[in-house]
Amino acid sequence: MLRSNANVTRWTVRAAMTEEQVMTSQAFSMSPLVGDPLPMFTSETVRMETPTPLKAAPGDRFLRIQEVERRVCLKKSAIYARMATGAFPRSISLGRRCTVWLKSSIDGWIAEQIETANNLALSPAGNTAKQAPRA
Repeated sequence: MLRSNANVTRWTVRAAMTEEQVMTSQAFSMSPLVGDPLPMFTSETVRMETPTPLKAAPGDRFLRIQEVERRVCLKKSAIYARMATGAFPRSISLGRRCTVWLKSSIDGWIAEQIETANNLALSPAGNTAKQAPRA
């Protein structure tokens, strides 16, 4: 269900445009609704990068979201938010309602987090926490 009538109007008006109107620069630069600018997409602004191929290690297995949540101590929303930014291993869709991760990719991510934490703890800049004065 849509949240407001403005969304219904916006999509209805856009759907009513002809293909020729959509292809013109005016259709891309300004929405049919007054004052509702649409982003201009050019080859410079849109960069489609091919994701790195997933590789399964020998003896690797699939992990469902509940097991991934338990292993990394993050909730589903945080996992998907980090996936969107590329800071978490991407998932594999096995069907409409089945998403899994490779155990090796999750283990690798955990190892990276531990390495990052160790590097921060050992670096001089990482020791910015103030110690309480001893009495």
